[in-house]
Amino acid sequence: MTKYLKFKGVGEFRQILILSLLSGKPVVIEEIRHLEDELGLTEHEVSLLKLIDELTNGTKTKLNETGTRLVFSPGFIIGGEVTHDCSLAVPLGYYLEVLVCLAAFSKKKFNITLRGVTHGQGHPNVDTLKHVTLSYCKRLGLHSAELTINKRGYAPGGGGEVLFSCNTLKVVKPIKWLDSGKIKRIRGVASCSRMSPATNPRVIDKARGVLNDFIPDVYIYNEHLKGAQSGNSPGNSLTLYTESTTDVTICCDNTATSQTLPEDLALTTTHQLLDAVHAGGCVDSSHQYLVLLYMALTQHNVSSVRLGPLTPFTIAFLRNLKLFFGIVFKIKVDKIDVEEPGNRKGLGSTLVLSCLGVGFENMNRSMT
Repeated sequence: MTKYLKFKGVGEFRQILILSLLSGKPVVIEEIRHLEDELGLTEHEVSLLKLIDELTNGTKTKLNETGTRLVFSPGFIIGGEVTHDCSLAVPLGYYLEVLVCLAAFSKKKFNITLRGVTHGQGHPNVDTLKHVTLSYCKRLGLHSAELTINKRGYAPGGGGEVLFSCNTLKVVKPIKWLDSGKIKRIRGVASCSRMSPATNPRVIDKARGVLNDFIPDVYIYNEHLKGAQSGNSPGNSLTLYTESTTDVTICCDNTATSQTLPEDLALTTTHQLLDAVHAGGCVDSSHQYLVLLYMALTQHNVSSVRLGPLTPFTIAFLRNLKLFFGIVFKIKVDKIDVEEPGNRKGLGSTLVLSCLGVGFENMNRSMT
């Protein structure tokens, strides 16, 4: 008799699907928004299930009539060429974060075309995924991972299109990321569609005015789009990321709302970036889950990484890794001198997380 892992609610929906596919363990998710006016799975969650179904062979999903109970039986990750029209309710980052976790363990190389909102709220925009997420992927062994932005599309109308391609891995090598190094440069992308050409220069000038006080090597690309490549809605965004002497990348991005001034967008993003750098670690908060997943799947060797404060998403991910793979991380706190000039409470201390990998092998790839 098949044993199902049971969960309640969809707060960790994507985590559960990722770990179920990689571990091969079926799951049951109950009480999905059962107390809300709109019961069950939302449009973008159903869209994600459809995308997973296209990328796998043998995956079975069963929803009850109200959509409040999901039975998910994982199949094999096949990959290949897929084109998917995503929900406009969430940015493409919602889907790409899942694909990045699964791509390395597929049978065939991923060549996935996604259409929808490239810049929105709540998830990384495509510039962060292209310049930062893929830089982590390449350090993890996915050397041919690429994200091509064919069209940009801001919420709510969307109209964007990206192509994600990635090689597969047979095994994951141990990870030792402990030295964050010194920041040598800051790069960024200021993007706007269907807006005044003066918008981006205002964002760039304000951001550089803050960042140049810390480091002289600051360059922010100006991308002003119009016509077919500009999507269906106006909007602008700013992505900033640092590069260190040890190839550590820390990032931050924001997409403006209709009431946000260009200068406010620049100040918000730069201050968030500086806070992220001050928090320390070799991985920024939005990519902690990715590195921890690869650490858990390495061969039977100890992997270690230095992180800043753990996010609630990361804490939940650690719990789910233990549930699906039996992995337990050792966490060591490296405290800083509390009397250090300029130190702010709650920032600056780092955590060193270590674990012994489960020895995961990509059996899908071995069948090719």
